[in-house]
Amino acid sequence: MKRTYVTWILVFMLCAVLVLGAYVFRIDLKFLYHRFSQEESTASTKNEIIFREYPHALYGVDLSHYQGEINWDKVHYINDSVPIAFLIIRATMGVDGLDSMYKVRWETIKEKEIIRGAYHYYRPNQHSFSQANQFKEHVRLRKGDLPPILDIENLSTIQSVENLKMGVKRWLTEIEEFYDVTPIIYTGDHFYSKYLNTPEFDKYPIWIANYGNYTEPITKPWTIWQFTEQGQVEGIEGFIDLNIFKGTYSDLKDLLIK
Repeated sequence: MKRTYVTWILVFMLCAVLVLGAYVFRIDLKFLYHRFSQEESTASTKNEIIFREYPHALYGVDLSHYQGEINWDKVHYINDSVPIAFLIIRATMGVDGLDSMYKVRWETIKEKEIIRGAYHYYRPNQHSFSQANQFKEHVRLRKGDLPPILDIENLSTIQSVENLKMGVKRWLTEIEEFYDVTPIIYTGDHFYSKYLNTPEFDKYPIWIANYGNYTEPITKPWTIWQFTEQGQVEGIEGFIDLNIFKGTYSDLKDLLIK
């Protein structure tokens, strides 16, 4: 009898824990759902404001392997209405990194007759010449492609800012000599204004990332503005980065490799 009584107490306690857990979990799910819905709504609203503010702008997207498999037959428009004028993909990283989706995407974009570009993710603790060689080994640019792009977002943990800037400049110089075209620098608005807004980088077109403004960045004349990381394109799962090119289609063609 005593054992049966203890058993029923244990069963009751287990049920209570399950009920309480379900209640708390439901609350958490509701919180996460509302938070995600609010963020998605805010992002969508901002994107629509940008589209209205720049109705004649040229828009593009950028991708890395994080987007996974893509249904390229459906990739035509941003938010079902804005044509994709250019598409930029990650090619290499550091001294030995190669984006797993780069090769197939590079040729697929060419077949779709969308202007394409490739970028190198710069690892600030690694050797700049070796990073330039990694990009040169894997990226074959052709007439009509965007110039090579350097993605620099972080400081080094083993060298000074000045030495980092020297390394970035070496990468850019090496790549310019190899491809015979001036590379593009991609970076964040804050990082550029604090570390790269110096004369040795003035000649390079800037692709600036700034998600906080409804109006364009003002720290430097920019060529491409990455204004959100929460865009949507049919055929690509999840959110992706959206970008505006500053200028006309003729201006964009002038930037391309001849």
